[in-house]
Amino acid sequence: MGENVTGPLLSDRRFFQECLNLEYEGMQEVKASVLKEDFCGARKAMAAYIRRTLDPERFFTIPYEAPENIYKFPEESDEDACRRICRHTLISVGVPCEYGEGKPVDWKANPTYNGYREWTWQLNRHNDWKLLAHEYRKTHNRRLAETAAELFTSWVRQAVYPGDCPGYSTDCWRTIECGIRMGANWPYILFTFYNTEPFTDDILIDWYKSVWEHGERLSRNHMTGNWLIMEMNGLAQIGILYPQFILSGQWLSQALGSLEEELDRQIYPDGFQYELSTGYADVVVNNYQRLIEVAKAFGKTVSEGMLEKLAKACELDVKLMMPDGCVPDINDGKHRNVEETFQCRKRIFPENKTIRWITEKFETGKPDFTSIALPWSGFLVMRTGWTTEDSWALFDAAPFGKAHQHEDKLSLLFYANGKLLLTEGGNYAYDTSEMRRYVLSTRAHNTVRVDAKDQNRLKNYAWKEEDIREKADLKWKLGPVWDYGESNYREGYGENPCPGTVHNRRVFFNKSQKEGKPPFLVVVDRMASDEIHRYEWLWHIDSELEAVQKGRISFHEIDAAFSAGEAEVIEGREEPEWQGFKAVGTKQGMYRKLPCVSIKADAGQIRIVTVLSPCKGLSGRVHKVTASAMPEEDSVVISFEDGTEIAFREQEIIQTV
Repeated sequence: MGENVTGPLLSDRRFFQECLNLEYEGMQEVKASVLKEDFCGARKAMAAYIRRTLDPERFFTIPYEAPENIYKFPEESDEDACRRICRHTLISVGVPCEYGEGKPVDWKANPTYNGYREWTWQLNRHNDWKLLAHEYRKTHNRRLAETAAELFTSWVRQAVYPGDCPGYSTDCWRTIECGIRMGANWPYILFTFYNTEPFTDDILIDWYKSVWEHGERLSRNHMTGNWLIMEMNGLAQIGILYPQFILSGQWLSQALGSLEEELDRQIYPDGFQYELSTGYADVVVNNYQRLIEVAKAFGKTVSEGMLEKLAKACELDVKLMMPDGCVPDINDGKHRNVEETFQCRKRIFPENKTIRWITEKFETGKPDFTSIALPWSGFLVMRTGWTTEDSWALFDAAPFGKAHQHEDKLSLLFYANGKLLLTEGGNYAYDTSEMRRYVLSTRAHNTVRVDAKDQNRLKNYAWKEEDIREKADLKWKLGPVWDYGESNYREGYGENPCPGTVHNRRVFFNKSQKEGKPPFLVVVDRMASDEIHRYEWLWHIDSELEAVQKGRISFHEIDAAFSAGEAEVIEGREEPEWQGFKAVGTKQGMYRKLPCVSIKADAGQIRIVTVLSPCKGLSGRVHKVTASAMPEEDSVVISFEDGTEIAFREQEIIQTV
């Protein structure tokens, strides 16, 4: 496409003769002009029709939703951010770009030091425009409407519709951005500004032409996974909010049908979306909710089946919830507050008892479980109760996610003493940095490496439709004193992973609090191979290191005792490979150092027992753990600093839980 081509590509002739249903109620004047091929008159009549028929009172019954991934300067208010936007200083993925007041915005620019493509892509979601609209509704400041008109005009001229061009080869028209624009941001912007003086007839016609081009792209060039949900939400909203389009009914039907099918295709029977990311599970539900609320406001219906399946997906948050009221950031996940999420979900599920328990302390909605297994998605959640003072642990025996995966099978998280003490590397910016590679790798998780090599399920990964109905490789039993979970990793390690080394992990969560000891974890790992390997156990501890001793490492808030191997604590190391970091946000540069316990042993067959015991003063302090390194043995003796011991056999607990 030539450099001098500007958008929208739709000519007046094609738009008015082929894209609009001229028989639609109220379109008589538009039709009369089109029949005379008076397209100047048709533009004027169409703009008048838009201003006459758009119904903002109906649209704004839907509560405002702040744009996802909106970035502002620290301490910057919405009002200050809008003044900045009016000066054409825009921020994407945390990086500002000063175009200059009165100067055009380059929608294909990338000011990042490393060419981070998300900067350009996320700029083209138009979060800033929505912020202008929200502030305008509060202040009616004309300059905000003028800026929105300027930004739209510059964008629609530069961002030329690419037809069937693959999404990743475009700066402005990835289908995920198309879905977000149509399903989250543009409707709010249009219903705010359509009747303001800066939104001229020409702007309104170009807006509708561009929306048509979005509909064509979303209906023909959609993707899979969470992208598809965003794309179909956007397409469905075009079908609802632009009923004058001749294809609006077809697009709405296509989108609703696809969204109905995807609930069965993407959601495991236990409620987790198949990417197994707490961030994208929420993205999926959120996009369904956006559509449901628009449909309700404009007199459209969605099926009861869709609502029932969606409610089950919502309840995943409670199953996973930590004592701080947040879900953990599993895979490319997000440490997200459940009550805040459910305040929003309550709008579409006002009678859901679980949601009401979270948002209103509605006691009849309190779960009838504490610990719970997710048999299909493969997570075991162990907890002592539902208060902020309780302890919580999560065992990851999950299959490899459909997207946004980390190489972390058999990893563990442990929340105690009001803190996620056993943590992971977290989620980081989607760039090509060492930190991004680190958080994706086994190095950043609490599991085992072999010969300095990571798990590599991605290498031979292929999703099959029937996988959504397959249960995970997870055994578990839940009881009043002990919870138990077990799984295996056998897919190989390194660049060319070959099966041959099997990692079996058993997790025992002691909840008894006997003699005042806090709940603690006992982790039994068995490594099996016909060859000698160097095994490395990793434990990422978010606490201040106190002492490193043989068989025990003490932190301020937790002890880690182990029955075999030599240990060191690594923190903030970059050579020969990154280790000992934690992401503190998804913007580039947002990470900090974190102590990582590394325990190494050379063996073919070996059993090692690790005890992770939170401590307050002397209570819970572990002196040592004694266990045979022979894989066939199953006895464990835990000696505490107060002189007490706990001795058990693995099979006894498994059989008696």
